[in-house]
Amino acid sequence: MLKNSTLLTALIALSIPLTAQFSTTAEQLENHVYTLASDSLLGRGFGTEQGVTARNYIAQQFREAGIEPLNGDYFHLFNHRDGILNIPGANVVGIIRGNDPNLRDEYIILGAHYDHLGWKISSGDTVVYNGADDNASGTASIIEIGRNLVKKQESLGRSVIIVAFDGEESGLIGSTHFVEDSIVPPHKIKLMFSLDMVGMYEAHQGLELVGVELLNDYERIIGELAGEYNITIKKTNRRIEQRTDTAPFGKIGIPAIHTYTGLESPYHKPEDVPEDLDYDGMALVANYISATTLQLSSTEKLSDMTGPLEGQIAASGPKVFRIGLRLNIGSSHHKYQEEFYQGKSIFAAEAGVFASIRAASFLTIQPEVLYETKGSKHMDGTFRTHSVTTPLSLLITTPDNAVFRTYLQLGGYYSYHFGGKLGDDKIDFQDAFNVHEFGITYGFGFEIMNVQWGVYMQKGLSELLQDPARTAMTHKNVYFMLGFIF
Repeated sequence: MLKNSTLLTALIALSIPLTAQFSTTAEQLENHVYTLASDSLLGRGFGTEQGVTARNYIAQQFREAGIEPLNGDYFHLFNHRDGILNIPGANVVGIIRGNDPNLRDEYIILGAHYDHLGWKISSGDTVVYNGADDNASGTASIIEIGRNLVKKQESLGRSVIIVAFDGEESGLIGSTHFVEDSIVPPHKIKLMFSLDMVGMYEAHQGLELVGVELLNDYERIIGELAGEYNITIKKTNRRIEQRTDTAPFGKIGIPAIHTYTGLESPYHKPEDVPEDLDYDGMALVANYISATTLQLSSTEKLSDMTGPLEGQIAASGPKVFRIGLRLNIGSSHHKYQEEFYQGKSIFAAEAGVFASIRAASFLTIQPEVLYETKGSKHMDGTFRTHSVTTPLSLLITTPDNAVFRTYLQLGGYYSYHFGGKLGDDKIDFQDAFNVHEFGITYGFGFEIMNVQWGVYMQKGLSELLQDPARTAMTHKNVYFMLGFIF
């Protein structure tokens, strides 16, 4: 049951007609976008001087809007290690303090990333990835939403944190640091919104709220409240989006809602420029999210998601040890080292389990235990072995990312051949063929979430034939890999 003060705050907030509460204009948003997505800021690349200029502008706008700095400073500084590089970054963080004595020490996060893809040289010209929709639009919006909520601060129950994240395009870096560094106690964060690409409302024919159905009062939010602001909600669900700054919050059990207007803008292209955005639609979204936040700030229980426990480490980074299932299919053939020809290929396959052991952010050790069948066409018929194969590989990876990473694979393997046939006859592993095989592996691949894809090769180094006087004969295989990591 709501405490008396909580109920009073909620009644005050709801007693004012919602349609009269907020009036963000298209011009306000347009001014921010034209500044942040200007050619002079060269695409606001992570770790660049232009990124510093952008964050200074955002902090100044927070100050002018009346948004207080969190803990006395607008900048949450962090360092990101990428190989031998140590890249400095900064989130811009402000707070609008709530007034309900029972809720004001809890937080709603309104976030948007301000970085983009920077620039490149093409045919001698500087090509800027301005990132107007992605995501100057979201950054402009949270500035004005913050301004709106400051004007209604007396009606706020929970405190609202406005944060412009750095390094999203490089792997959700700023939002991950925000969570892991416990800028505010993670167990006190009750809800997170990420406004990422909100500049194409009319072209998209509405607004998407990915994850909003995690909230207990979501039907009022997308129904009655959306009707008050004459906004079309095009899509809702219970899924936390993993490709934007909602992911680090959802990972620790905080309901996180991706607010966006689709991919109608030229996503990750130089053509994503300020003049093409729908500023009237952005204003509609900003006013609606302002009203939604005001209402939710005084809602006693926002979601059945539990969030982290008090004192629990917010996030421990990627797991050091994981296991998975593997299925590889491809082809194999025999190499005759002293001849000008080689065997014709036949179908080959592997299946089994593997482990992923994180040795460093860029290095993974991957042992596997697999059933394998392989071989080649032979003058006496199809030569096919059945084996237990144990590859051991090093994966040299791109930096950790909540969604995606690529890798190069290098290593070796051992196979124990426990059976097989040559034509219609069993392979003689006692007198003719070696039961043991050694070789090297190499390949490349990528991980999307918990799924691993790639291509890798096996090259046998040990001879299959026991008689050293006969022509050297080794295996060579190529596989398309599929792995699922638990």
